[in-house]
Amino acid sequence: MLTASVGQGGENRPDDVRLVQSLLNARRPGGFPLSIDGVCGLSTITAIRRFQGQAMGLPRPDGLVTPGGLTLCALAPVAPRVPAAVPREPIPESVVAAAQAAEQAWGVPAAISIAQWILESGRGAHMPPGSNNPFGIKAATGQPYVTAQTREVFDGKEVVIAARFRKFPSLEEAFAEHGRLLATFPPYRQAMAAEDDDQFAERLTGTYATDPNYGSALKAIMQGSNLYAFDRPRRPVTSPS
Repeated sequence: MLTASVGQGGENRPDDVRLVQSLLNARRPGGFPLSIDGVCGLSTITAIRRFQGQAMGLPRPDGLVTPGGLTLCALAPVAPRVPAAVPREPIPESVVAAAQAAEQAWGVPAAISIAQWILESGRGAHMPPGSNNPFGIKAATGQPYVTAQTREVFDGKEVVIAARFRKFPSLEEAFAEHGRLLATFPPYRQAMAAEDDDQFAERLTGTYATDPNYGSALKAIMQGSNLYAFDRPRRPVTSPS
């Protein structure tokens, strides 16, 4: 059972570190194993980031494993060793309202928008500074922008590039633009025609993001936090098992 955070900026209690090191070793068959020493050094943090990027498809790995968090659930998917009393972090009302307004205007499920907010920006913590842009929307010529580093996957290899990200006056406007892009741009037609939210997430893989695990990561987030409940009733949804 993980009692506290492990990794970059974590509490790094020795027993918790040993647990995470063991889980990482179990998920890295054939790789160079970590020493189960209870010390969260550079090699352990690097292994966490690599797992988040390669196995989970997170675009901005933070190198941190938290009790009840998505990374721990991915490391121990069968029987997560987390305290039963750990509550799910609530979704801010402002984010729910922005996602539902965008769904009403453009038909993109609120569950999808909120899951992308979580995945793309780490619940708003990792947006490009000063951008109000949690979706990684790139800036077109003439649009306000900020420059930030981002990870992309090309030919199966992860690379870090500097990119121009759209700058929005408010989070609500970012959600509205996100909905407009998905609803009107040809690459997302198949996603907009999806029968349910899980299928919608899968169809964003290779179109919205280059990472091959993008859809799976979105589904894990929607299921883990039951984001389907935020959808408008008129849209078919998939209930988590």
